[in-house]
Amino acid sequence: MRKRLILIAAATTALVAVAAVLAVRLLPGHPDGRPGPSVNPARAQELTEQYRRDTVARIPAGLSYAEAVRGYVACPGQPGRFELSSRFDLRPDSGPAIAFTALREHWQRQGYRVLNDTSTANGQLLVENPADGFRLGVSQRATRYIRVAISSPCLDLGAPPLPPVLAQDLASALGAYEEYAAARLAELAGDVTALRAAVVGGDVARARAAWLVARMRWARVGAAYGTFDDLADAIGGLPVGPPDPGDPDFTGLHRIEYGLWHGEDPARLLTVVDGLAADVGRLRDTLHEVLPAPADLPLRAHEILEDALRDELTGLTEFGGGAGLAATWAGVDATAALLDLLAPLLDARRPALRPAIRTGLDALRQALQPARSGEAWSAPDAVAPPVRRRIDAALGGVLETLAQVPGLLEGTAS
Repeated sequence: MRKRLILIAAATTALVAVAAVLAVRLLPGHPDGRPGPSVNPARAQELTEQYRRDTVARIPAGLSYAEAVRGYVACPGQPGRFELSSRFDLRPDSGPAIAFTALREHWQRQGYRVLNDTSTANGQLLVENPADGFRLGVSQRATRYIRVAISSPCLDLGAPPLPPVLAQDLASALGAYEEYAAARLAELAGDVTALRAAVVGGDVARARAAWLVARMRWARVGAAYGTFDDLADAIGGLPVGPPDPGDPDFTGLHRIEYGLWHGEDPARLLTVVDGLAADVGRLRDTLHEVLPAPADLPLRAHEILEDALRDELTGLTEFGGGAGLAATWAGVDATAALLDLLAPLLDARRPALRPAIRTGLDALRQALQPARSGEAWSAPDAVAPPVRRRIDAALGGVLETLAQVPGLLEGTAS
């Protein structure tokens, strides 16, 4: 299976109990109730995410998430104060030892204070940033897994933290997502049938239009990123290195895109289209087995458009069709659908959040509208600079608001 360095949290292990969430500390034996600079809860969420991104970016090669948990932990001896504690169980492709070395060297260059550095079979490394009191740790959990943990200094929340979201609540949302994804995949199967007819007829213009419909439909599946195993790569994956039509691993929508916009013989493309149809069919048949874990859905509400920012608008997914803005539009649709599935949990905890996100999504749609002409779309690098600036600003704004969703709904319990 081809690996893409995408920071996704595909939770595949059992969810921890509430007591475990509340009891978790960065690493065994670290001091409790440490003093630290004053950080408010909103800033603690932002810094936690920044530390997470910075940490995983230092791990060589690719990685996958096994579990992500975030919650507030009472500070011993400080009534009413809590630290934001997050942990991420990861499987780095490069192995735990290389990850440890890379993080140790990076944290030392940053000037972090080393609190614990144990080089054993179950190694542990704990550091503290003296500038803000945050602690970052990494420990080996199994032969191939490590745990990255991040905790803030003690915070004044003003009110007790909300209880963790129960696993069954997210399981209900996942069930609704399965129905949503199944409907989109059924539509995608029809789109591929229309694409095949155009290719058989040798009508390149019609085939390109049909391809765009299929491309957007796949983007609307939404929470597919990092899941669906090899089928996700087969349907919408990217080639390793420069696109090579002769590479048997270069398949799916992007392989068809490359052929349609590079003068390839339709007869040769027909084999690729038939392969795509077969892969979509296999995914429909096995959808229930390859769904993301329930705890993964809150992260996906943010990751969909984050991937659009990183991939679609930078040309990473460009092979001639210029579909980056079209796929971003479809990502807005997918994000809105996922927010609807999470609505009961979001509205019960922060009633103003979903309307604010909706406003941001509407602003992004308005910013994207000038790039659309009927069913045709301009490529990201073909729109006028003022239009592109409005798109970038609107996308950045809604991502900032969406970033609240994972912290609000993570820290799950059974």
